[in-house]
Amino acid sequence: MDLAEQFDLIPASLTLLSIHQGTKCPVHLGSQGDLDVVVAEAIEWGSHVITVTVAGVPARRALDALGALLDVAATVAQLLYLAWMTTGAYGTFYQELTIWSIMILTLLCNLGGFAYLLDDEYDKNHPFRLWMRPFHRRAFMFSLAPFTGDVLPLAGCKACALDAPIRSSTRDDIVKWGSLMMAFQHGMVLWLMYDTHLDEDGTPLEPMPLACLVATLIALLFNAPRRLSHFVLGTCEAAFREKEELADDAKISMYAAQKMAFKSPDPSPSRPGTPPKPTPNGGIPKASPTSLANGSAGKGGSKPPKPPPKQPERKMSFREQMKAGGGVRSGKGMY
Repeated sequence: MDLAEQFDLIPASLTLLSIHQGTKCPVHLGSQGDLDVVVAEAIEWGSHVITVTVAGVPARRALDALGALLDVAATVAQLLYLAWMTTGAYGTFYQELTIWSIMILTLLCNLGGFAYLLDDEYDKNHPFRLWMRPFHRRAFMFSLAPFTGDVLPLAGCKACALDAPIRSSTRDDIVKWGSLMMAFQHGMVLWLMYDTHLDEDGTPLEPMPLACLVATLIALLFNAPRRLSHFVLGTCEAAFREKEELADDAKISMYAAQKMAFKSPDPSPSRPGTPPKPTPNGGIPKASPTSLANGSAGKGGSKPPKPPPKQPERKMSFREQMKAGGGVRSGKGMY
């Protein structure tokens, strides 16, 4: 991760090669453990020198910058087309109302979405908060916000000193869900231009409508594959993440059930309703002699216990009655 950050490369594409001092052959370091072994050998033998060659894909996202600039150019061309239509009265009232509605909704949605995402990123991303402190950076972002929804990916594309520390989740959401705004804005403008200029009785294409048509088509053709690929990959990652969470929950519940089974208390006969403890002889407890004598176990079922035999009563003498009642004290006489 440190090498990827230092050389501005994508961490997943990083390749490390260490030059062996004896044979001068490059040795592939495929894990952090291999690099630790090389460092340990260099520390043990002071004469060793580590020569590491780093290769990978640059982390600069030029497509984000180019897509945002093309989106800005298309929006500006559509605004100029709106001005051309209203000043020259080339379209009907319905067509002018449609283009006005499209552009107003586009500008408001772009500006409102940027304000919401900027507030969320400013609140949860401290490095981005530090990056936003100079005024010229904020002015640059707010000047482009009404024309495109990809202002934050443009600020974090790491090209032309635009190195804002944008979170990857924020960038993915902007690129993925921007397809809805792209379909609304460019799709509606293209449909309106087809109805206005490419119809049989339509207005002929002049330089201004032609420039708007070309800019809109280029922005649509460039941004559509990028946004759709992000949408498909994001959907697959969400489904895979959901399956991983379900598997983790199943493992945790199974482990908890096993742990509760091992820690379950032994059944005691004092508790009512507890089953008897299993014994090695097939799970049937042996009958105690008392239960056998009382007839609680046997072929005929349980029998009531027999009462003890009655003994003849013996009358106590007067002296025994006095001793039992406490009439004699220290043998000095009887009260």
